[in-house]
Amino acid sequence: MPPHEEDTRKVQTAVIGQPGSDWPVFLPFDHDDFDRFMLGRSRDDFYCGTLLGGCGKKLSAKRYLQKKCHFAHRPPVHCRRTQTGEDSADHLYIGQALQRWLRRQGHHKIRVSYPDLGSGPGGAVEVRFGLGARLIRVQMDRMPLTQWEATRAQFAKGNVRVQWAYGPNSGIAHNESKAAGHAIRFTCRTESDTRRVFVGTQRPDHSVELTTLDECHLTNEGIITPHLTEEPSTTADADTGTDATALLAFPLVPGQLAFTAAISAEEQDVTARRLYDADVQPVGSAMTRMRIALPAHIVPPSPHRLNVIESTAHLLPLTDSAEPSWLIEAPGFTPLPARTDPRW
Repeated sequence: MPPHEEDTRKVQTAVIGQPGSDWPVFLPFDHDDFDRFMLGRSRDDFYCGTLLGGCGKKLSAKRYLQKKCHFAHRPPVHCRRTQTGEDSADHLYIGQALQRWLRRQGHHKIRVSYPDLGSGPGGAVEVRFGLGARLIRVQMDRMPLTQWEATRAQFAKGNVRVQWAYGPNSGIAHNESKAAGHAIRFTCRTESDTRRVFVGTQRPDHSVELTTLDECHLTNEGIITPHLTEEPSTTADADTGTDATALLAFPLVPGQLAFTAAISAEEQDVTARRLYDADVQPVGSAMTRMRIALPAHIVPPSPHRLNVIESTAHLLPLTDSAEPSWLIEAPGFTPLPARTDPRW
């Protein structure tokens, strides 16, 4: 391309901050969505990110009425980036989503990398946590079965506990679902000015049920989606004559519930959860003593900190306990840096 010509390719994704940033942005196709996208941003904010396989140079956001809005390089153009469509930054969106999800569950020192497996950065998304002994690997590129088996053996030899997951084009998820009964899939969909991350449960019959990360939790076995949890029994209880499916569970709004003074309950669950009694307060409501169920693997809450439940939790009545009378099932929490917050 002559140096005086502008890049006319429809580059839909970029990164912000610096060329090596892992913070992606998606430029909406429509001019009205473009205007909303640009609010608070300048035309110098965008880079053809190196983690996108790009050149690292600045991109200009182009607004059009009769064709799709897109990013374009500023001349002279010397970029060999091959993936430029709306899904070209999905590996970064998935990496960011997994980081936020793990932090909400109390994990720290999270490290994300995007290995180049031959087609550019992002052939896989690798998220390490738990002192490096645990790894979530989302296989994005296609992988031959022999290479998949060799990679799994290599991780096992290094005593790394790996949760394998798969992108929409990896072509290997069916092998996982046959071996384990299911496979975890990741995919992204365009919603307004972003790419929203979804998690799928693939069965051996190739059916895939989608949900969001906020609806999932992490155990020693890996990512557990709502579709993997045990179905409630539909048989009547022999002693009470009640239907187990009649139990109530109210979803709670993420980010609107805080708790403090959490202490380990004398009675403990037999599942992979720990029970805590805590002072709980929804935004705009009074504080009350409740029981909270949290995954057993996460760092216990400090009784002296104010903690927020930022992902979807559920409120259930405790019929066999007089005090407290309510249980909150939550996938994790975030401790606030200050001891007080004006919302609570």
